[in-house]
Amino acid sequence: MTPGKIRQARFRGTGSALLAALLTVALVAAFASRAFWQEWRGVEVETAERGRLQANWLLEGTHDWARARLHDDALHNGAVDHSGEAWAQPVVNMPLDDFLAGRGATADQSSAAAKADTNVPATPLVSQQLSDAQGKMNVLNLLEGQALSPQWLLAFDKLFEVLKLAPDQLLTLSSNLRLASTTGSVTDAVSTASAGTVMMPQHMSQLVWLGLAPATLEALQAHVTLLPSRTPVNLNSASVQVLQSLLPSFQRTDAERIVALRFSKPFKSVADTGISDLQSEGQYSVSSRYFELHTEIRLGPASVAENALLQRDGINVRTLWRRRAVAAENPPPTTTLALKQSP
Repeated sequence: MTPGKIRQARFRGTGSALLAALLTVALVAAFASRAFWQEWRGVEVETAERGRLQANWLLEGTHDWARARLHDDALHNGAVDHSGEAWAQPVVNMPLDDFLAGRGATADQSSAAAKADTNVPATPLVSQQLSDAQGKMNVLNLLEGQALSPQWLLAFDKLFEVLKLAPDQLLTLSSNLRLASTTGSVTDAVSTASAGTVMMPQHMSQLVWLGLAPATLEALQAHVTLLPSRTPVNLNSASVQVLQSLLPSFQRTDAERIVALRFSKPFKSVADTGISDLQSEGQYSVSSRYFELHTEIRLGPASVAENALLQRDGINVRTLWRRRAVAAENPPPTTTLALKQSP
């Protein structure tokens, strides 16, 4: 073999060895990358599961704390309910340590917690709002037995007028509500649809079952509720629009005067309002039995939220229902939680 051929064979052998080495390195890198990805995925799944369980525990604890606040209010001042009481004060993005210690979170603390280093474990943030459900007009008030209530139809008609909503939506709502009350609550949706009957809703989001358009429902959310039984409206917490609708002779300025009056001194009785044309004593009150609870727990980028309805009879507070909710991605900086009920 000539020296040239020897050199060519040597080069071919070196190239083959180099290629084999490169393939070996590539295979090792691929296996290592897959192993690392599987390990990372396992850690992320475990972290998410731990966060979910922790959020559930926090939801349970904050729910019991809200019930305790209503219980304490009943012991000391259960005859009157208004937005200036301790139970109605919101908790907004409060670090868990401050929440457990009973300290108030300042704006600087909330901002600092929100901008915390991502390498440091996230501090759970708690937000909670108790609100008076009887500050709104109860859809079930439209029913009087199995007939429609003329008084409440008039009040709802004016509310639709104040909110600039289509009157035919109220007609559809009231007609289907009366129909649902005569047929009863149906649990089998398939048999219900085939029978042509209307299901009785249990939550506000289910009013679409009665023919209410989603846009109309959205406009009514702040002023209308759906409670298990007929309820008077609490004049200490009703909105300007609700007050304007309850009294046919009221203009917006009259309702705003009532709101300003109760802000300086909450009403201790219906007579303290000084309203001369109250339609019926059963339509109004200054205390409440039903309260809406909105809670949100944030753990870093993840969050879990819940809506609940509480009923207080004397000093006994019980939960009527609890539903997970979808928290707004960019909640506005207000004292009321921006929560959207899940369907």
